Amino acid sequence: MRRPTLTEGMLAVSDSLVFWLVAAAMTALALAFALPRLLIRSAPPARPRRNAINAAICRGELADLARQRDENRLTDVEYAKARDEIERRLLADADGDADDRAPAVAPRGVATVTAIALPALAFGLYALSGDPAAVGSAAPTTSGAADGAVSLTVRRDELVRHLARNPGDGRGWVLLARSDFDADRFDDAAASYRKALAASPKIAADPEVWCEYADTLGMAQGGTLAGPPRELVMRALALKPAHPKALEMAGSAAYEQREFASAVRYWRQLLPQLPEGSPQQRELAAAIARAERQTQVAARGAEASP
Repeated sequence: MRRPTLTEGMLAVSDSLVFWLVAAAMTALALAFALPRLLIRSAPPARPRRNAINAAICRGELADLARQRDENRLTDVEYAKARDEIERRLLADADGDADDRAPAVAPRGVATVTAIALPALAFGLYALSGDPAAVGSAAPTTSGAADGAVSLTVRRDELVRHLARNPGDGRGWVLLARSDFDADRFDDAAASYRKALAASPKIAADPEVWCEYADTLGMAQGGTLAGPPRELVMRALALKPAHPKALEMAGSAAYEQREFASAVRYWRQLLPQLPEGSPQQRELAAAIARAERQTQVAARGAEASP
């Protein structure tokens, strides 16, 4: 049997390389169409965070306790005991935050699985039904495709470079803002939200983005919604008056400012949107009851004033 010449061997290697390069390029092209929709799609309606509501309530109650102590209506011992009880309740509620934020991570997880599974499935099917021997060993190319798929995962530095070339990509700015928010870079996240809203009318019409921007500004100023964050929440409500997260944040902002009647009004609009009998609904109902009690206390105080 005639052995292939050196030239024929080189041509076979070249054909094999071209085949796998074309296959990898087609797979990357398919991922380029699929992954952005998974990564950039709008998150499902955020569940109101129980601890965010309770944190606002606790801040109001702590301020109320401090005022009563200053007015000599509470002794130092009574003040310390009541304050410790509020702080214990706040710490207990903090455990729920991770659960409430979990759904926001789901789209990226789906995108990662897709990025790995799609090339593996394509090359696996070829290995079963095609003729791998015709183009050489498939194993090294499959490994290279997996590495290429992993490289498609959105990293912050890659996103920054993309936005430097495409500053009008509003969704890209939102992705960068969310990444910085998760890393506690609140000032950077706020700047990215501003650019996203300015870059895209579609983004500017999304109440969820306005709420995220308000949340970011609130965290940047120490966890309070007073001032500009509250104004952004009102922008979100103007776009969609029944938006769950906007109603929750509007109630929290009102409670912080001791506007208890307003807090009740916003939270009562939110209450029927929560699953019947769910922990979230029970917590919100309890928050409404506390705000109503505070409203009554404030009304009695106003009547007693000369």
